[in-house]
Amino acid sequence: MSDQPGATSKHAGLNSYEFVIVSMALSFIGCSSTAGIEGSMSATAGQGSQTEYRKQVIVNNKSLARNIQIVDMRSDFVGNLLRANVSLVNKDNDTIHIQFKFSWFEESGREIDTDTDAWTPVILYGNESKSLQGVAPNPNAKEFKIKIRKLLNE
Repeated sequence: MSDQPGATSKHAGLNSYEFVIVSMALSFIGCSSTAGIEGSMSATAGQGSQTEYRKQVIVNNKSLARNIQIVDMRSDFVGNLLRANVSLVNKDNDTIHIQFKFSWFEESGREIDTDTDAWTPVILYGNESKSLQGVAPNPNAKEFKIKIRKLLNE
């Protein structure tokens, strides 16, 4: 690629100035939408009448993960709606202000009613354990994800 202003990359179809702007925009988008800690749980039919559960925790913010830990994730049904219950613990002596948000997914992995749940603020006092609950918006939900981040404007 040439160092000339307005030089175009043959691979990207963008000139160097446009490439820098797009790269910066994408990096800001990634930072603003990433939760500090994410937990997900899904249930699938196993052999016979056994249900197999898969739990996963992803840490995107090591600083937050030093203070907050997801200690358990469970789900059950309220009527025909999936209910999620996530237990957190504040491992620090200080009070921490966080937000959480549930996302719901069909068995195929497609998200249901994207962005219908708002971020909910929670205060976790020093060494406190707290249970967070959410109920799926419709009966098609078979999996949930919880996103946890530090409260904005803190």
